[in-house]
Amino acid sequence: MEGFEGMEELQIKLSKLMDTSSTKEAMGTSVAYLEKEAKAECPVDTGALRRSITSTVYEKDNEVIGEVFTPLEYAPWVHYGTGLFAMNGDGRKDVPWHYQDEKGNWHSTSGQKPNPFMARALVRATPNIKQIFENKIKEVTDG
Repeated sequence: MEGFEGMEELQIKLSKLMDTSSTKEAMGTSVAYLEKEAKAECPVDTGALRRSITSTVYEKDNEVIGEVFTPLEYAPWVHYGTGLFAMNGDGRKDVPWHYQDEKGNWHSTSGQKPNPFMARALVRATPNIKQIFENKIKEVTDG
């Protein structure tokens, strides 16, 4: 098969782009940046939620996946709100409701307003994340 001028160079660049190590590196930098932004946006009461935010990068089905998350079960309640204040009207409708805290004290609530700290962090971080990947692609294809 006859090629065209520059075909060999193009094939080298494409093979470099197919190497997931560069993608993993860019993804690692990106999730670390997003994690930092999420912690900056996170509301603080005891600090447990902020401390729990973490990130990871892994490969699955030939894809490089980056995640920023918190394993705390109450994180979605903080992010999306609860009761009457829940985003998209998805909250509890039988309000107010009562609950007992860990000290045995009873409280009444109609819900908690949302504080979408992860969404705000993603909006703030997106331009920098795009730049991280653009720089990595340029580095790989020009190098």
